[in-house]
Amino acid sequence: MNIKRAALILTLAASVLGATAAAASAQPLEHPRKAEVLARAAHQRQEIKAEFRRGEIGPAKAHRLMAANRQVVREVRHHRTLSVAEQRRLNRQETRIHRHLNG
Repeated sequence: MNIKRAALILTLAASVLGATAAAASAQPLEHPRKAEVLARAAHQRQEIKAEFRRGEIGPAKAHRLMAANRQVVREVRHHRTLSVAEQRRLNRQETRIHRHLNG
């Protein structure tokens, strides 16, 4: 009787652990709106670095643009999810940074 009980308990424990692992892997790591803003910020960071290396912008302007970009990333990471309005606001900030980069 003890062997059957132990086997039943082990089987149930394994199924619970399997279900928990499946549920954890099914959830996305980042919210889609959050991931989109972070991807845009990462791309913009690369653009700033490239323009600095080519000599199109000076070190002070590159530093200022990188700081503004980091501020956007900090704001995104602060939120668990982003509403549509927050995403639009952060995208507008990124657009302003991009205009300063090209202007």
